[in-house]
Amino acid sequence: MLKNINNNGMKKVLKISLIILLTLFVISLAISITFITIVKKEISQISIDKELLLNQTTQIMVYDNENNVISNSNYEGKKLVNIGEIPEYVKQAFISIEDKNFYNHNGVNYKRILKALYNNIKSHKIVEGASTITQQLVKNTHLTTEKTFKRKIKEIYLAKKIEDAYSKDEILELYLNVIYFGNGNYGIENASNYYFGVSASELTINQAAVLAGMIKSPKNYDPLNNCENCKKRRNLVLKEMLKDGKITNDIYQESINKEIKVVDNKDSIDNNSQYVKASISEACKILNTTEQNIAFNNYKIFTYYDDDVQSTLVETINNNDYYEKNEHGNIADGLGIVINNNTGGIEAFAGKSNYNLSNVKRQPGSAIKPILVYAPALDNGTISPMTQLLDESINIDGYTPHNVGGDNHGYISATQSVAKSLNIPAIKTMQYVGIDKCKSFAERAGIEFSEKDKGLAIALGGFTDGTTLQTLAASYLPFARNGNYVQNGFIRKITTSQGIVVYQKDEIGTQIMGDDTAYLMTNMLIDSVQTGTSKRLKNLPFEVAGKTGTVAVKGTNYNTDAISIAYTTNHIVGTTLFDYSNDKDYYLSSTNNGGTYATSMIKEIFENIYKNNPKPSDFIVPDSVCELEIDSDELTENHVIKLATNNTPPKLKIKGYFANRFMPTSVSERFDNPQVDFNVQYLDNKAVISAKLNKNFNYELIKGNEIIDVIEDYDKVDYMFTDNNLKDNQMYEYYFRIMNPYTLDKFESNKISIITKSKYQSIIDNEIAKKSISWYFG
Repeated sequence: MLKNINNNGMKKVLKISLIILLTLFVISLAISITFITIVKKEISQISIDKELLLNQTTQIMVYDNENNVISNSNYEGKKLVNIGEIPEYVKQAFISIEDKNFYNHNGVNYKRILKALYNNIKSHKIVEGASTITQQLVKNTHLTTEKTFKRKIKEIYLAKKIEDAYSKDEILELYLNVIYFGNGNYGIENASNYYFGVSASELTINQAAVLAGMIKSPKNYDPLNNCENCKKRRNLVLKEMLKDGKITNDIYQESINKEIKVVDNKDSIDNNSQYVKASISEACKILNTTEQNIAFNNYKIFTYYDDDVQSTLVETINNNDYYEKNEHGNIADGLGIVINNNTGGIEAFAGKSNYNLSNVKRQPGSAIKPILVYAPALDNGTISPMTQLLDESINIDGYTPHNVGGDNHGYISATQSVAKSLNIPAIKTMQYVGIDKCKSFAERAGIEFSEKDKGLAIALGGFTDGTTLQTLAASYLPFARNGNYVQNGFIRKITTSQGIVVYQKDEIGTQIMGDDTAYLMTNMLIDSVQTGTSKRLKNLPFEVAGKTGTVAVKGTNYNTDAISIAYTTNHIVGTTLFDYSNDKDYYLSSTNNGGTYATSMIKEIFENIYKNNPKPSDFIVPDSVCELEIDSDELTENHVIKLATNNTPPKLKIKGYFANRFMPTSVSERFDNPQVDFNVQYLDNKAVISAKLNKNFNYELIKGNEIIDVIEDYDKVDYMFTDNNLKDNQMYEYYFRIMNPYTLDKFESNKISIITKSKYQSIIDNEIAKKSISWYFG
């Protein structure tokens, strides 16, 4: 009976489930039919126009600070090529890797779609695409890059219309003339010229395979910036061509072992190309879209580009005098940036390289110390600029950092540590503050860290991923802006083609440190210019603060990177020399460091920027900072900061800046009531007076009321005087009169008395002592 009840219950549940599933299916089918009907009606009104196919994605409009279009050859349009001029193996390279059945389908490969769908579901992510060459043509000319079902239906429908309107060769020609190859190159003719210096009709099989492999992801397979990835992708294209019988095995074997040789245009690079590339890259991040989509939607990009400043930077960066050949005869890549302190806008950006340097990350070296080490320590009162730091050999859980050259300097001020770019004081300072606190502080100024950046080595620029020159230079903005950090950038605003603003840069910023910290750090960096590693800037006729960085190759005399950052009240300038490829044959010599060519570049840039413009004003001391007089002897001899008093000799007073909230309170009293540490010994009817004297005072040695010695301008510490003028059985009192030669104040020391004895009495005393000893020992 129970079994029958259970069976009936199960049947009822199954019946209800089937009804529900059937109902859902009918509803889904109805919705799908309705949706497809609406979409089909919408897209049926779209017509295919060959002019539209050719004219899309040809130009991105980038404007300067005066709203004039920035001239740039890479982004001013594309050259077209006729399909009949292209070798068969070039066409086949694209067909083999992108659409093997191109000549057999009618625009859509349904079998391929189902296979890709299956593989994507199995992998739980999109690992395979299914668009034909015709669909890609549609996507790159008529549709946005949004990934929706509606867009896919449009893509399929329009692909069929194109197939009806044009022959396969015409479609392939349109495709090759419109597809994007990276670095501002649209169309195969532009790409062929840019990467290989030849027309598309002159491409080799190897070069054709490179270009065909790039289009899946121009950035990841760029032969300039990602050569190894590019080579792997090229070889995959060649393998597919071999499978399809389009090349022989001999050609395949020969081609996969060839190096990818791109055109060397380092010395003839477009003056504005790096700036425009960087601006477009920034626009992609702001709008969360692709370069192709920006071009397709005709967005207008308005930048901070200043033509005069850019010309100055380009001229300097391309000046061969700053590119020292290493022992292999190779020179470095060069990069420079100029940021306006008021807006945070990048007025100039230029590089001398085959590569796109806009987003390249490198180790920052010691140039990171101001924002990561010393500013955090100043901001929480751990140090002041005058704080004495002990530069000594250290071992921290097996980590043994060294200064450049291996020397230690003993006690040295924080300001001197920055100027000399010493490593051990920087490590110690980060220890005092705490690694996490230092990182958090620097992050507020735009510095990014990897999860692996947890050790003290980051104090010296030892980052896992490195940082861009743009980010590094911009981290100095709060020093120049009284502690306020403003987001840096190339772009002022972005508008649609109709002028609607879709992005406007914030120029207000955020206070990330005290204005006292900003000024004190700036003042320390001014000292770096006057006495330290940035001293090539010291003769500029205006106030400049600066810091250098050098990344050395461990165990050698070579460097990989030379960095210099400097700023006035108006601008921040950053320059760096390095080799993008990290090939050891391109290492910099030991003389090519942050303080040499990179800093000389900045000097030339500053000189020319302000040649015909008002000179920048000096940095202003904020009300939150005070200037105090310190006892220099206490600082150098005892390594403590003590305030000088009115009695402190002027030559022992040194001035220093301090934050009001952390000003020293300890006072040096050694000149207010000075004492002399002295002793008097009576020996052979003579008084021997020994003393420790302060060389900054004058002294009179007095016996009773008689001055027996005058000590002036005495430059020693140890003093000794023998008084022979003594009589028997007398008491004599000795003391010092201390005189401050600057204030004329006089002080008296403690007094020591002795009693003299005659020679006869001394003999009796000795005899009595002998008898006492003899009696004692029996």
